[in-house]
Amino acid sequence: MSRFSFAHTSTSRDIRNRHAPHALAITIILGLALSGCGPKPEEPAAKPELAVAPPKAAASVCQASSNWISNPNPPLAVAAEESFCDFYQFSWQWFLAEVSPSPTMAGERVFETNRLHNPTVSSGQCSLPEMLGRASAAKMLAMRADKPQDFEDTQADGNALYDQNGNILRYNIWYSRAECQATQTGFTEGTFEIKVSWMILPKPDASYYTMQATLPGSTTPVTLGMVGFHIANWTSKHPEMIWATFEHKNNAPLCDGSSPAPANGWAFASSDAAQCLTANPQPTSGPPNTACAQFNFDTPDPFQGTPPATNSPNNICRQFANGNQPGTSINGNDNAANLLAIQQLNDQLVGPQGMLTALPDTDPMAIWKHYMLIGAIWTKDGADSGNPPVAYTVHEKTGDKIVPGDATSLQRGSLELTNMSMETFQQGDTSWAPNCFGCHGFSKTDPLDVSHICPSLFAADSNGNCVVQDTGVVPATASAAPAAEKK
Repeated sequence: MSRFSFAHTSTSRDIRNRHAPHALAITIILGLALSGCGPKPEEPAAKPELAVAPPKAAASVCQASSNWISNPNPPLAVAAEESFCDFYQFSWQWFLAEVSPSPTMAGERVFETNRLHNPTVSSGQCSLPEMLGRASAAKMLAMRADKPQDFEDTQADGNALYDQNGNILRYNIWYSRAECQATQTGFTEGTFEIKVSWMILPKPDASYYTMQATLPGSTTPVTLGMVGFHIANWTSKHPEMIWATFEHKNNAPLCDGSSPAPANGWAFASSDAAQCLTANPQPTSGPPNTACAQFNFDTPDPFQGTPPATNSPNNICRQFANGNQPGTSINGNDNAANLLAIQQLNDQLVGPQGMLTALPDTDPMAIWKHYMLIGAIWTKDGADSGNPPVAYTVHEKTGDKIVPGDATSLQRGSLELTNMSMETFQQGDTSWAPNCFGCHGFSKTDPLDVSHICPSLFAADSNGNCVVQDTGVVPATASAAPAAEKK
């Protein structure tokens, strides 16, 4: 239920060539909607070797590679075997490639050099000069809208999330140039979308990827720290897109009470609330113990119209570790294998002895040791997403109704996938969108509808469906960036 985007060209050769390492950078845009550049840099210095070699592991271990960090080269397709490990290796490679220093724009990360989505422009964005980098992103400050298809610039369900300092989160989106080459029959190779969430840091915190921004109604810059990162990749075999999500490790504890408290506390749960979870552990994943009911976990405050920039903090906990329910899924999804692949890669990359963890703090990639892969979701052989294999709630005139999971569902991966900074309030049986496909349903008969920003890139029909037409799209090689930035 997430949404998201590539860098300087849409060809596979350029996709592979643009991911060389470079200097540290950061970007932001505030967008609240209701559901639904700098000069050409010098040649980058040689990147230091990793401090440790990849851990030696048995063949059964889902293996990470130091090359993903030092020489990112993300694949255009998931490995042919399509095991859980293959999908999560694919997801980590894309994440690390996109958060690497840009080789073409000084002071930016690769994801920041993609086209930036403007939430205030409802159609034809692919025909407009592209906006690149953090300077453009900082100008894309949008207020809350009131249509479900406008999910992209806010929480997935339109609710507002407030951190423990009472500040509302900010969101922005980038998309690859390849997405502007779509036709009515679908997207093309190299298409992806990236959505990022940010919170205000009241004091310096070296564990966050940050940037300075001046928010609406203020003249004083604030420091924003990245708390969530969604990336959805289109491939020829998976037009439903592969939806992967990453978070800062200190976002929120597990509802079962098993999470040790981070040194600086949780971003989305008070110390008292988190201690209640620890004191009242649950034997399995799911909602928190009712003994902690006074903390109103995972409950948004209702707002009419634009939510305030500050409010009482929310208390958030994660119901399912890595979006993975325990036990056997009714649709044949191997939950244990799914969870194992995620945890093995996280351990090798960002665990205590992980490759990113071992980097010196001066390395621009070292910051990512504070983030982790939560999970990903896709369908078997790129099938229509259909109904979820986990229970969910539908809203009817007669009241809410919990619908059991569909045993024939072809959804695979983390079936309860949610990002605590983006789909915070859509967890468990009471959710009407238990994972990404709850909002981004895919059907081969309407392959563009999987993207919520597609209508704003091209056009929409009377039903709000994306319509690709001759919009005079700016060619991928005709960047609107200043001449000094072109190569």
